[in-house]
Amino acid sequence: MSSQLKTPWEKVVFVEPENDAVLRLKWEDGRQSKIDLSTRIYERDIFWRLRNPRYFKQVSVDKLGGICWPEGEDLSPEYLAKFSH
Repeated sequence: MSSQLKTPWEKVVFVEPENDAVLRLKWEDGRQSKIDLSTRIYERDIFWRLRNPRYFKQVSVDKLGGICWPEGEDLSPEYLAKFSH
């Protein structure tokens, strides 16, 4: 999913799971990065569904340029930019 909504922040335009806790991100400026969510997933009970590899792979880009999962878990583009490499 690609977001056409104009925002003052950089948006993710593509996300792909690499393994059970790592995502590959493509940003609207063309750069790519990876983020390892294993610490966040296992430290925060709110993300318990993401511990299931099949559910984790259902990640998508939301309309504001962050990422989300079907049951409402989400991460903002600001968070992703701060912790991706």
